[in-house]
Amino acid sequence: MSGAPEVRPAGGEGPRAAPGQPAKVAHVVLSLNVGGLERVVLRLLERTARDRFAPIVCALEEPGALAEELARLGVPLVVLPRRPGLDPGLPVRLSAWLRREGIRLVHTHNPGPHLYGALAAGLARAASLPGRGGGGPRVIHTKHGRNYPKQKRKVLVNRLAAALTDRVVAVSDDARAVALEVERVDPARVVTILNGVDTDVFRPGDAGAARARLGVPASGYHVGCVARLSPEKDHATLLAAFARLREVRPDAHLTLIGDGPLRPALEEQAARLGLGGAVAFTGTRGDVAELLPAFDVFALASLTEGISLTLIEAAAAGLPIVATRVGGNPEIIEEGSTGLLVSPGAPEPLAAALEAVAAREDRAAMGMRGRARVIERFGLDQMVRAYEELYAEVLGG
Repeated sequence: MSGAPEVRPAGGEGPRAAPGQPAKVAHVVLSLNVGGLERVVLRLLERTARDRFAPIVCALEEPGALAEELARLGVPLVVLPRRPGLDPGLPVRLSAWLRREGIRLVHTHNPGPHLYGALAAGLARAASLPGRGGGGPRVIHTKHGRNYPKQKRKVLVNRLAAALTDRVVAVSDDARAVALEVERVDPARVVTILNGVDTDVFRPGDAGAARARLGVPASGYHVGCVARLSPEKDHATLLAAFARLREVRPDAHLTLIGDGPLRPALEEQAARLGLGGAVAFTGTRGDVAELLPAFDVFALASLTEGISLTLIEAAAAGLPIVATRVGGNPEIIEEGSTGLLVSPGAPEPLAAALEAVAAREDRAAMGMRGRARVIERFGLDQMVRAYEELYAEVLGG
C-alpha cells in the first residue's frame, strides 16, 4: 500500500490460520447505529475479500439500527456488553472470546473499543502457549475523528491503546496530525487510508424526481444537509444562516435529513425564526443516495469532524458544498472550485456562502468537479484494497 511503513509490528506475527482458511478479523465497535463510522465499517465488510479474511463484528453496547445489514452480508455479530463507566473486566471477557473464536486480527473503531480491544488482544497474546497460535491476535485501529485532542485524560487513554496497537489508521491528514503530534503515536505505526464511497450509488440524478420523493417544492433554491441532530453538527447555526439567506432568497428551502436528541429544540428554533414550511425535518432516511439530487447545494455547519462521509457522498452526487473549515473538511472541498469553506459557529459567513453559491453560473460545474475529486481520491474500492493490504502486512503476509 502506498505510504505504508515497511517495519514489521513488534511482537511477531499473529496466529496462523489453517492452510487455505481465511484469517478471522474481529471488528470491535460500540454499536452499528446510524453514523458515518458505522457506514464505513459496513461498506468495508461488504467488499472485503472473503477468501482472504473472514470478518465478524463485536459490539460493546448494542447491535444498533444498522445491524440488520450484517445478515445480508453474511457477517456474524456478537454483543459483549460493557458495564457503565470503566469496565475492567471487559478486556478479560473479550480476550477469552478472541481466543475461543481464533481471531487473528482485531480491528477497532472509536476510542472505547480501541482501549478494550487492544488490552484484550494483549491478554490473548500473553495467554498463548508456545506452538498454540503463534502469538495471539494483532491490532489495527481506525481513527475516524479527532477524538478530543484537548482533553488530557482521553489523550492519555488513546496513547495507552496506541502503544498496544500494530497500526493506527488515520482517515484524514488532520486525524494523522492529531495521532502524531497530540497522541504521540510512533510514526512507523501510523497509516492514512481515506474513507471511500460507492460512486456508482452516489451519483447525479433527477432533481425533480428526488424532490417529489422528499415532498418538497419542485422549484426554488434547495439547501440540503444530512447529519445527526446532535450538538457537534451545529444545526442551530445552519438554521440561523438559512433565516438570513431567506431574506435575499425567499425561494430558498432547507431539508434536514437525520435525527437526534436536538430535534425538538431545532424544530422550535425554526418556528421561532418564522421559517414555517421552508424547512423540512425528514428524520433518518435509508434512501439518501436517491434524495441528494434534490439539492442545489449541500451545507454542513459542524463544529468538529474527522473526515465527513456525508460530504464525500454529497460531492459524489455532484453537489457543490458549503461547509465549515474544521477537521478533514478542507481535504474534501477545494476552496472556490468545488465548494466554499467558512468558520464554524458563525451564521453570517455561512449565509453569505450559501448566497454566493446560488449566484454562481458554474454551480453545476462546481458539483461535477467535486465528483471528479471523489472518484480520484475517495473511491470505495481504493479504501477496501488499502485495508486488505494493511491486514496482510500486519499478519505477515
